[in-house]
Formats: sequence, structure tokens, C-alpha cells
Amino acid sequence: MNELRKIFGDGVFSSDGDLIYKALAEKVFSSRAELKKLNRLMFPLIRSEVKNILNENQNKNYIIIDAAILFDCKLDPMCDYIILVDTTDQRREIFLKNKNFPDDDIELRIEGQHIRINRKKVDFIINNNNSKESLLKKVEKILRNI
Repeated sequence: MNELRKIFGDGVFSSDGDLIYKALAEKVFSSRAELKKLNRLMFPLIRSEVKNILNENQNKNYIIIDAAILFDCKLDPMCDYIILVDTTDQRREIFLKNKNFPDDDIELRIEGQHIRINRKKVDFIINNNNSKESLLKKVEKILRNI
């Protein structure tokens, strides 16, 4: 938290010292430079945490890393298979609305994330433009093939 305060200032913290996620999101999703600052801080921490989770769960049949930032964060070398779940911006908006994000936050997040996908490293692509049941069937089919 001290690093976040040093980089982004007191404006992203409440008077109690709690991080105000909405204020941080507004700052980083409206500026590529600010997003890069956050990523430089968070990506090494995320990689370390994922490595810990993988080490602690070596006895599992599979571990799913759900990360839109998989390539940007350099988590892809840790994966045996990469499954891209792709959809339209319209479906992303619906998903975020269902998670109770305000409309202005939704647009800011979709436009400001700048997610990079290395499609050459993707093993399977699922187009998630239909029902939840359809998505589950596609996932089950891929799991049978793996």
C-alpha cells in the first residue's frame, strides 16, 4: 500500500487509509502512463503469487489461471495450455453491468485496459457470445481434448 500511495498519491486512499478502488481505476484506466506505473508495481507481485499457488497445488490434476493480463504479466510460460475466451465489447459491458459496475466505469475499463493477446501462443479459442450453457459445453469439449 505504501508503494501505491507513493506512486498515485493520497487521492486514491480514504481518510481511514483504505484504498479507494474506484479512484485508482479512474486514474489508471484513463491514462496509459498511469496504467504502466500500476502494472510495473503489480505484475511482479502477481507472478510471485501465481508461482506460489502453482507450487502449493502441484498435486492437482489441473489449475486454471483466469487472467486477462496473462501475456502482459508474463504468466504464459507457466501454462501448459492457453485457452482464450473471446467475446464482443457489448458482451463485456453486459458482464460488467451484472457485476454492478456503473456505466461510466464500464466504458473506462473496456477502453483503458489495453490487453495484449499473443494469439500464436493460444491453444484453444472459445467464442463466448451465446448462453452460459453453450460456454460450458465448449469448455467441457476442450477439457476432454486435453
